[in-house]
Amino acid sequence: MAANRIALCSVSWIDEKPLPKVGFWFVAGAAVSWPKRVIMGLVGTSNPEPPMELASIEGFQARQQYRALISCSLDRQRQGALGDTIIDPGYTPPFDKSKLDTRLRHVAPIPDDPKFYPGDLSPLSGVSAKALHKSSSLTVPRDHEVLVSAFIKFRAGKDTDNVGITEAKSPVHVPWVWCEYALVSSGSKFRLLGQGSTFPSHAWYVNGTQVAKRLQGPVTVSERDPAISTGRPAAQARAEAANDTSDGAVTGHEYAVAPGDLMDVDVSRFVI
Repeated sequence: MAANRIALCSVSWIDEKPLPKVGFWFVAGAAVSWPKRVIMGLVGTSNPEPPMELASIEGFQARQQYRALISCSLDRQRQGALGDTIIDPGYTPPFDKSKLDTRLRHVAPIPDDPKFYPGDLSPLSGVSAKALHKSSSLTVPRDHEVLVSAFIKFRAGKDTDNVGITEAKSPVHVPWVWCEYALVSSGSKFRLLGQGSTFPSHAWYVNGTQVAKRLQGPVTVSERDPAISTGRPAAQARAEAANDTSDGAVTGHEYAVAPGDLMDVDVSRFVI
């Protein structure tokens, strides 16, 4: 018998593995390199990889170790009614000094701050039934029906952005990043389509089981690396998240990081 409720979720996080190693010479060079200072911030606030099984979304949220999360459920008995929607722009966690070379912490002094700072959420974020979200970058295969489409656009919050501008001397504000998914069906087959910005990392879940993930692309020590250079110029005022009225697919939005690889997974066995 088919499951009556299909729970869907995506989690975005900054993974330390694809980031440069912040060793002795890297930290030493940060004194004269804003890209290195920004990367040190990414490394120091990187998150643990989310679990393969997400038994409790609320329990996962309580740890605050993620950059964004969007979840919903589909009730198949009630003609595809949606419920349990959570749209959460996540947090920047406290800087973990243990991730730096301990011999040179004085070169880039970092204050002890135990706070988790909430991220910014674009009002474009949301969940749509029976049609792709208006900001979606996905293409639905022929003969497939969209059951639900979820999209979240987010960025680090004002406090984190301020540290990047005033302490790291970044020439740009933090960029917009994003993640999305759509559950589609054809006959008795179900597929989960997903896409996300190349930074940060993203994982997708069906009924609590991780069905796919995409680690962020490597971040290079370059003033042109998209992960650290895509934002609005620092000489301009930081735009309020609530005023985001970008139109069309997210791939055309200003100051948004470009898309990574498409995710397309047959999830029939998770929902039948």
